Amino acid sequence: MKVFRSTAAALALALSFAARAQGATSAPERDRGWDALALPLLNYSTDLGVGYGLVGGAYLYGPGYRPFRFSLGAQTSFTTRGGQSHFLRFDGPNLLGPIRVEAQVELRRDLRAPYYGSGNRSVPGVVAGDDSDRFSYDQRTPRAWVRLRFHPLGPEDPYQLWAGYLFRDVAVRPYQPSLLTEAPPPGAAGGRAGQLNAGALRDTRDDEANPSRGSVEELAVRVSGPATLGDYAFGGLTATERRYLQLGSPQLVLAFRAVLDVQLGDVPFFEWPSVGGIAVAEGIGGMTSVRGVPRARFAGDTKAFANLELRWLPLSFPLFGHPVRVGGVAFADAGRVWQPAVDDGPWYAWHAGAGAGLRVVRRAAVLRGDWAISPETGRSALYFTMGHMF
Repeated sequence: MKVFRSTAAALALALSFAARAQGATSAPERDRGWDALALPLLNYSTDLGVGYGLVGGAYLYGPGYRPFRFSLGAQTSFTTRGGQSHFLRFDGPNLLGPIRVEAQVELRRDLRAPYYGSGNRSVPGVVAGDDSDRFSYDQRTPRAWVRLRFHPLGPEDPYQLWAGYLFRDVAVRPYQPSLLTEAPPPGAAGGRAGQLNAGALRDTRDDEANPSRGSVEELAVRVSGPATLGDYAFGGLTATERRYLQLGSPQLVLAFRAVLDVQLGDVPFFEWPSVGGIAVAEGIGGMTSVRGVPRARFAGDTKAFANLELRWLPLSFPLFGHPVRVGGVAFADAGRVWQPAVDDGPWYAWHAGAGAGLRVVRRAAVLRGDWAISPETGRSALYFTMGHMF
């Protein structure tokens, strides 16, 4: 389940608070002290329903530390379709000298976790999705992770290396009767999934939150097995390319992402939708991979998807000393799956989604609202959250 973030109302409150604080505080004062803020959560997607809860953060500043010395974040959230995500997160950008340390502990619950089998043509009669007991199960997942990041050639260099460890203990409770009980896949009994993760990336974007030019290239690997406290022995490789091209001005941007994720070994079914790397994604289907296609509708050991967006922010007005830019986006997504010993169809059997959306941007905050349709089924979907898709 995607972690929920602030809504438009919470965003406006946060921006107002931050802008007034910055206007009243001199630069030397911003190098000391601390800030704290708690805000209500609200967001929506066709797949997950309405999400609601509370999120908060505390930031400790110090001379010479950017953007802060330490931060703590916490969230509790629920969805109207039985999802939960509760976490506590730590971020120390300079905790070990040039090494950034991030860590999180979390409890997730999904009463309607999707399961349609594996492969690119799984359950062909319900391509539009079905969250009934037959194609759902109850998943409870306590998890914790830690990650180290650093720039080997200096803080201003675009190259970055990272390594981390993820542990989660997945409890699976199938509904009766269901596809999961009729032909149990690997991992049907749940179990531990401890993973070592590592990656390298090159990031030349002009702005991490709302880029108008540059690119990100990333290679990431993950390994799980008894030595990592995992019940399943498998490995994965993820290659990601993201590019951003200005079309005459920073307000008109063509953005593109391509992702290939391959897993090998004894891969449990609850790992089939997983995508490696730093950025959060789940495929194939849903707000992080192919919009319009139901969440995790097609899953398997190998996944590929691509996203193309034309972003236009023609309107601008000031708010507490910083511009707010408003505009829209037109997009097209496509993805597919390959699974051993399964008929995945011809090479051109890709699942697509297309649509349009609204964007509101102020500094690092991006409000996203998307409407998408799947040409394959005619199914439409709405997504309302924070941050660009990529």
